Amino acid sequence: MPRLIDRYIFKEWLKALGVTVLLILGILLLEDMYRNLKNFLERSADIKTLLCYYGFVIPNCLGTVLPIAFFISVLYVLNDMQAHNEVVALRASGMTVFSITRGFWFAAVLLTGLLIGFNAYLLPYASDRMNTIAQQIDYNAQKKHTNDTEQIGIRYNLCFHHPTAGRLWRINRFGLYANRGTFMTLSMLDADGLERERIEAHAVSFDPHEHTWHFFNGKHWYFEENSDVVRNFKPFSEETYDAFDETPPFMDCVHKPLKHLGAHELKQIINFFPENNTHFSEHCIAYASIASSPLICLMVLLLAIPFSLGGVRTNPMVGISKAVGLFFIYYLAGGFGRMLGTRGMLSPLAAAWFPNAIMLVFGLVLYRKLAPR
Repeated sequence: MPRLIDRYIFKEWLKALGVTVLLILGILLLEDMYRNLKNFLERSADIKTLLCYYGFVIPNCLGTVLPIAFFISVLYVLNDMQAHNEVVALRASGMTVFSITRGFWFAAVLLTGLLIGFNAYLLPYASDRMNTIAQQIDYNAQKKHTNDTEQIGIRYNLCFHHPTAGRLWRINRFGLYANRGTFMTLSMLDADGLERERIEAHAVSFDPHEHTWHFFNGKHWYFEENSDVVRNFKPFSEETYDAFDETPPFMDCVHKPLKHLGAHELKQIINFFPENNTHFSEHCIAYASIASSPLICLMVLLLAIPFSLGGVRTNPMVGISKAVGLFFIYYLAGGFGRMLGTRGMLSPLAAAWFPNAIMLVFGLVLYRKLAPR
């Protein structure tokens, strides 16, 4: 049964959390509008489409917003209590640091659980829907300037290497909207990277419903084993393959900058390629960071409590300033961990957990010093 003081602290924290979440979300929405809204309006996106897009932007940001908002709201409430001597009165009545802050620990555990489920289910869906809506706005705008659907969503020099299956794709020109392209070469490689077969086609199409590739008007070349000598070739008017697991949207997303990839795309990439593929180590680190982000709520609480309750009572902003500075150091440590991971000095999982481990140790040291007081 929660005590009266627990309900009071929890109520004050919820108010601070709500204001902080709304403020940070508002800033992120304004930032996205600054980057994208003008382009959407120029492409004649309607109000319903825009509302749907920004409706998915909000959950896409929550994974980042909630730990920061939790950190700031705890700092605010504890420093406010410290400034009004409420903490002194509670400690004088015999309450320990943990008994004063146990409502925050309950909230941290609750937020951690919610974020774990959020990152596993809602975040990939929201990220996928947000990217799909933005892409559809772009396609609709291109439709107004051409009647040829093959001219919509054009990608030039679309290349893709499937290391596990040994397939190397090179498509001169491919339309992602119509799923049709021209001048394709598909090399099938052996374990040593030598060509054993090659398909050259003047036209190529992909059926997303049947998940089949169709090649038109080309030649199928066969090579001698362990050699580049042609054994024979077979002309064809059409060949169909349903065993290839590559898709045009996936082949395109692999070439996107890391910062433009959503959670669902990161998950697809790391599940598709083998774990020892160093080319995508940054992607593995980014996805592992998303998976570990819910635990930040517990770590920031370990930092917020000592800096708030252990600060100078006449100047509570000192504790906030120190904690904000430490939070900045957390992101620097994250960058250092990613650097070690991309250079192969740490595994992607260890690189993602590197800043968390540092903050956890530092927070535990500070909390143990404060708790007996």
